Amino acid sequence: MDNSKSIWKNSKFTTYASGTLFNSLGNAFFDLALPLFIYHRTNSLSLMGASVIFTQLPKIIMGPLIGTWVDRLNPRTILFTSYAIQFILVSLIPILEYLTLLSAMLVLVIGFLVNTANLFARSAQFSIIPLLYPTQKLEANAGFATVWTSSMITGPIIGGGLLTIFSPMSLIILNALSFIMMIFFLYLVRIPDKEKVIGQNKTFTKDLVEGLKIAMATRTLRIFLVSSFLLIFSVAPVSTLVIFYLKEFYLFQDSNIGFIVATSGIGLFLGTLVISKMKKKNLGNLIYIGFLCMLAGLTLLLLPGWWFIPISLFMISLGSIIYSISRNSIIQSYCPQEYLARVNSIFQFIEQIATPISITIIVGMASSGIHKSIFVTLVGICIAATMLFKFSKLNSKSINLEEVFLEKN
Repeated sequence: MDNSKSIWKNSKFTTYASGTLFNSLGNAFFDLALPLFIYHRTNSLSLMGASVIFTQLPKIIMGPLIGTWVDRLNPRTILFTSYAIQFILVSLIPILEYLTLLSAMLVLVIGFLVNTANLFARSAQFSIIPLLYPTQKLEANAGFATVWTSSMITGPIIGGGLLTIFSPMSLIILNALSFIMMIFFLYLVRIPDKEKVIGQNKTFTKDLVEGLKIAMATRTLRIFLVSSFLLIFSVAPVSTLVIFYLKEFYLFQDSNIGFIVATSGIGLFLGTLVISKMKKKNLGNLIYIGFLCMLAGLTLLLLPGWWFIPISLFMISLGSIIYSISRNSIIQSYCPQEYLARVNSIFQFIEQIATPISITIIVGMASSGIHKSIFVTLVGICIAATMLFKFSKLNSKSINLEEVFLEKN
């Protein structure tokens, strides 16, 4: 494959991306319809919130375990199986509703299981990208991110329009059908089987521990993990704080706040396009650019005037997608193939853990009446994360990235 050729001219990519688009739109419909269905059924705001939490729990409590399973099995088989399971689970909701056997708690359990199966699919896709696009990993990651962010922006809009005519259950049925579409497009891609790793007869626990060792094998990786935790800690509560700040100090209406927060989606989408044009840059330097963009966005929140807030959200989202795509590409390019899913899931686990810890602490501070000083604190933490990464070997132009995953300090 000619590395100079656009990934969008690769038929295997466009076929896979088409299925991903249908499925991502379906998932956006599901994420919109599920809490609404719970609320219509129970009139309970707490259960509606619980539905959102349940969908996020698999990422927090099962990430490294799922990554280990994916590395032990054939990612191709996992992809087809996980989408088939998601189709069955989501289809159960309208079927049980028709049979009058559906309860709110059962819907929450199904939502948890669906997102667990989806985590298997995403982890398997991460492992398959180097097999399908060995010379265009960065472009492939950016392309899939473009599809995902596009659906994240358009999905709620289309879903909201459909809800003016149909019920939330109709969106859930569309989501079920999207898994069939995904399976069909995956079949067309003809995904190769992963080569079996010689000596892969260890216990699950040993494989899990081995993945942890690989993810923290070198001083460079350990610094990267710590800086990533601090970075996510600094930006995770921003959207919540911004909404509170606009309501409390500027007395904005909900509709106006919605338009301002939407700039995050624009930043994510444009970031996927920007990074595809920067494929010749060192991946470590790209991650550093992501850090700097997020630091710049946080710093803008210290300036007076609400008009800096949408620019801030745009910069933070731009930086976050550049960071995410570059991090994925480093792992896919230089981590041994047999450890890909485990190492990726460990990085995601660190980031997922940082989010609830940060939101709990920072939002708790905000509720106590501390306002501008909170943004100063977040900027300070982001500066620490950026400086820590700057002086790591990953940001060096002379580093041989193949050495990052070797047992050397």
